Amino acid sequence: MSADLDARYQIDILAQQAGGYFAVPSEQELEYTDLLFDVCKQFGIKYYSATAKERFFVEEVARVTYERERAQRQGLPLADVRPAFAS
Repeated sequence: MSADLDARYQIDILAQQAGGYFAVPSEQELEYTDLLFDVCKQFGIKYYSATAKERFFVEEVARVTYERERAQRQGLPLADVRPAFAS
């Protein structure tokens, strides 16, 4: 077995032990995650110990903020970005 194939086999074993494969997060995913934790900090919420209601709130604030920033960069209308809790 060549060294390259052996290395791939080892990666398969490690992935199986870890419960499956993973993908490196994209730049957009990292940007959103940073924003989410900034929002948590802004509102004094620790995401991993937050209630379901707190998580929904910070996730929605982060989503709307992220989409508004993206729309602004792309020159799209901001009115199209609406929070789930808007009437």
